[in-house]
Amino acid sequence: MSKRLLLADDSITIQKVVELILADEGYEIKAVGDGEHAWTVLREFMPDIVLADIEMPKLNGYQLCEKIKNDDSTRGIPVILLAGAFEPIDEDLMKDVGADDYIVKPFESQELISKINAVFAERELIEEEVAGTLEEAGEEAEAIETAEAVETAEAVEAFAAAESPEAFEQPEAA
Repeated sequence: MSKRLLLADDSITIQKVVELILADEGYEIKAVGDGEHAWTVLREFMPDIVLADIEMPKLNGYQLCEKIKNDDSTRGIPVILLAGAFEPIDEDLMKDVGADDYIVKPFESQELISKINAVFAERELIEEEVAGTLEEAGEEAEAIETAEAVETAEAVEAFAAAESPEAFEQPEAA
């Protein structure tokens, strides 16, 4: 199954370049020219990853990323911001809005592919760690439930033994 990518960039040239690079990698790509349109398409298309230009009309890349990360239905979608060669990258803002990474335009094909693959690899590691933690927690909960069940059974047996008629019988005098 191909991965779905949403590209939000107001440059038709960048859209075409990214489409050419990633089509060979098996991506299904939707490209839009502004942040508001990206938000609308994103909720219908539900991509596996978003590439968003920092400087684009209506919603810039930071704003779009923040919107994605603040919505319960989209917060898990990774976002890579695209910056122009002469645009300063505000790494603090990038972290604040939840961007996963950034890349500076113009970029080499392999650089783009590597960044995207690195984001997916990091997500996969996180998912594996979470799954492992949940599995361990489930095993611990099961062990606790088993121990509690054993303790309860022992307590019931002790109570039943203490309440049995034999417990109240007087030993016969010899």
